Amino acid sequence: IMTYKKLPLVFLFLCFSILCYGQNIFENPITDQNPSNANPYTNGQVIDPNITVSGIGRGPGINANNGQDRYNANNWDSITFDPDDYFEFIITPIAGYEIDFINFIYTGEISNRGPVNFHFRSSLDGFVNDIGIPIVNGTTITIDLSSTTFQNIDSSITFRFYSWGAVKANGNPNPN
Repeated sequence: IMTYKKLPLVFLFLCFSILCYGQNIFENPITDQNPSNANPYTNGQVIDPNITVSGIGRGPGINANNGQDRYNANNWDSITFDPDDYFEFIITPIAGYEIDFINFIYTGEISNRGPVNFHFRSSLDGFVNDIGIPIVNGTTITIDLSSTTFQNIDSSITFRFYSWGAVKANGNPNPN
């Protein structure tokens, strides 16, 4: 019989302190002179000791864009959804642990020429379906992950934040 220890945690990505139920398992405030040069970006990550995290990376359809204290990318100007235009990260619980997700919190900015459409998806269904309905509060987006789909996760899971529909190719969303 294998017994798993549970990690009933709140998943926070690029966030600031807030009052919430659970605890952060991954956070990256993104600092540095030009963090966009790294793919994935791992500096400053705060990770629960019972998981590993890939860092924040970008898909092959977008490009690094210089910026201080933000993971900038551009080329989000596809008129329709492009499966290559995303930010992503992979979370893996260590052996003997499971993750019970509560929510995903993303803090960032979108330039005035940046994308206007977004999807948040996971590898659990091959990035086919959107996860939850984003709740937007200023520059913070929260997505509920408390459904049974995101409970008892005992292997790697990849999350992707897709964007498209920028007014100009150099318009960008950027986590900070």
